[in-house]
Amino acid sequence: MSTNRNLFWFLLLSPMLWSQQQKSTKPVLDSLESKKTPYELEEVILVDSRFALKRSESGKPIVKINRKEIEAFQGEELSTVLRNYSGIDILGSRTYPGQNKTFSIRGGRNRQVLVMIDGIRVSDPARIDNDFELTFLNLENIESIEIQKGAASTLYGSSAATGIINIITKKSTEELQFEAQTSLGTVQTQNDNATSLSTFRNSFFISNSFGAMDFKLNASHFYTDGMSAVIGDEKDPFERYSIGTQIRYKANSKWDWSIGYDKEFIQSDYDDSFYLSDAPFSYTKELDRFRFAPNFNYSNGGVSLLFGYQKTDRDFKSDYPYATKSENINLDLFNKLVIADKIYTVLGFQHQSNYANYEGFEKTFQYDGYFNVVYLFSDNFRVNSGLRLNNHSTYGNNLTYNINPSYTIQLKESKSIKILSALSSAFIAPSLYQLYDPYSGNDALKPEENQSFEAGINFNQKGFDSTIMFFNRKENPSLIYDFSTYRYGNANEEALYRGVEFDLNLDISQKMNLVFNYTFTETEDGDLRYLPKHAFNGSLNFSLDKRTSLLLNVQNIGDRFALDNTTVLDAYTLLDLRYRRQFKNPKWSAFIAVTNIFNEEYIEIEGFATRGRNLLTGLSFKMN
Repeated sequence: MSTNRNLFWFLLLSPMLWSQQQKSTKPVLDSLESKKTPYELEEVILVDSRFALKRSESGKPIVKINRKEIEAFQGEELSTVLRNYSGIDILGSRTYPGQNKTFSIRGGRNRQVLVMIDGIRVSDPARIDNDFELTFLNLENIESIEIQKGAASTLYGSSAATGIINIITKKSTEELQFEAQTSLGTVQTQNDNATSLSTFRNSFFISNSFGAMDFKLNASHFYTDGMSAVIGDEKDPFERYSIGTQIRYKANSKWDWSIGYDKEFIQSDYDDSFYLSDAPFSYTKELDRFRFAPNFNYSNGGVSLLFGYQKTDRDFKSDYPYATKSENINLDLFNKLVIADKIYTVLGFQHQSNYANYEGFEKTFQYDGYFNVVYLFSDNFRVNSGLRLNNHSTYGNNLTYNINPSYTIQLKESKSIKILSALSSAFIAPSLYQLYDPYSGNDALKPEENQSFEAGINFNQKGFDSTIMFFNRKENPSLIYDFSTYRYGNANEEALYRGVEFDLNLDISQKMNLVFNYTFTETEDGDLRYLPKHAFNGSLNFSLDKRTSLLLNVQNIGDRFALDNTTVLDAYTLLDLRYRRQFKNPKWSAFIAVTNIFNEEYIEIEGFATRGRNLLTGLSFKMN
């Protein structure tokens, strides 16, 4: 243990020890973000370092989904977009819209995946895994999405054990901008022959400025009544309203702040999941989310505060009615400093508090101090490393670490090979539900600890990008639901998850692009129920002309274990087609989509209805 600890400190501090031996390099990170650089045309990412880092210099396999890619899925849900990427599965995304979603990255479940909105952690302490419900989010209000696969607890705190999903909403603008979308279609099962319009969506976004202040306002409505939750004849309607606003003030080039508020309301029917039968059950969910984000920039750096407050109320009406109330506070204060144009540091403090109305109105909180550094040894070699000390109100002090070196071999001016690797750890405290629920809680639970290793190669040249990554993660102890006691507990055996991800992005011609990914995941003494061992996604994007595109998606989900961890569910393949046309007046565009073209029958969750062939169509309008 002592030898491993010494090796870790050596790897972490080595960039500082060797700094004097390296020649000066060009800055490839933009700490001030407004500074002009020669790399502006290359896509930049923020999630793995909090600096604007060009993709070619990142040491992680980051997924960035831009607005154009999101628009291809107009009329659909966020989970439909996310499930198209390697290593990611959203269980429940093919059932009725009110179904609770389980999101997974590299075999990790909700508790191990951190969701952020505009860089601020969001969660619901009353939920089993203290996670965030994706159903609250409206896809039309999202500008882009960054996904980091692999542990990121040193930079973002607990829950980031297998990945991060950072949702970046549309920003306010200095000039008048107005957008509106409307769509309608069907949401039905394979056996529903009475095809009729059953889903409707409408949303708008407006932004403008008044001197040094600009604002944005967005609202949306979604209604559908085409499917039953469980396999049955009755329909379970789902309805969601959302409204949000933000004001941003830019005093000068150094100082700015933004303040925002979002309100989400959902009402839906649902069925009896124990007896798997139609039932006249219903629920309502309300989410209030407030955020405040001031920034102060100085020469070579800046100080930022991200403050978020979230309040969630849920009311379930059934044979056993219950209601929950929860509050979550997240405060993240950090300083970014660039030293000698090659050392990019983040020093921060984070506070989280969670409250839920269980029997004792329970609450937990934690205080974290963290440090992260990206060191550019040369144009080809860089190391991203960090430490975080977490002080939890129940579990005391816990240390997490990350070491992420990467090296680029430049073959030609536009051709390169990048070698990636990372060793990371994560700490996950049990949720308030797992600790204090009167029926299944266990206040003697130990926290879960994860250790992850990943390594891979990226090959890139003009029109071709391919990455293959190997990942290995250990959980000890794991948090589990013990079916012998009907309570949450800790596993007796160490759980091991490992696998391979392969991604390919190829420009076949000027008008045709191929995207393909494959994921292999397996476990020893872990839990992969409902998650496939083999899965692949592919899409062909045709640019028929300057204003018309055609997107063909295919998704294969391999064999997987059912809830009993013994029954094997059959593999299935789904094919979708999406057509988009921009009118001569560029402010207007239209789309039509056919999902599950061959109306294939399959099981996603036992006893629950799945979506058959469905049709969506709609219009969008943009003015700026």
